[in-house]
Amino acid sequence: MRHLVSAAVSQMELRGPTPPTRKPQTAETLTLRSIPEIPLDLYRSLYDAVGRPHHWTSRRLPDDLLRAEIHAPGMSVHVLEADGEPAGWFELEAGRRPGRTRIVHFGIMPRFRGRGLAPYLLGEAIAAARATGVELVTLETNSLDHPAALPLYEKAGFVCVDKRFVATPAIES
Repeated sequence: MRHLVSAAVSQMELRGPTPPTRKPQTAETLTLRSIPEIPLDLYRSLYDAVGRPHHWTSRRLPDDLLRAEIHAPGMSVHVLEADGEPAGWFELEAGRRPGRTRIVHFGIMPRFRGRGLAPYLLGEAIAAARATGVELVTLETNSLDHPAALPLYEKAGFVCVDKRFVATPAIES
């Protein structure tokens, strides 16, 4: 039997303007790329690097099901690269719910944390979400996510509109 972990899930919305963000000063050259039809192995490496410590399981799927999810119409994956190496990424879902675009996943790769990349990348995720023609941007975070996640989202202007409690399978090392 798989071990379950409990989490408080916060549904968050951003309706108003977002504080401006600047590209952080780094020794590396930063490039943000949208990757249409992202290869499954690349997606899995991004997802696991960020999500494994936080028990992300929603995209731990067989190839055909994962492909159907991440290559569906309205889905997009964007990768922030530092000198060509993935430093962070986000996934958007547009068009499934009228008038809103959802930031499905967002994260900074472990070795790039603490460098000020998260506020910049979140600002880019919000801009990309709004570029889909919506005013309302949503996301979910939970108590298992990185401790800096919720404060980052709140600082960007997201507000919690709903909270629920779930049990999710633990990722055993």
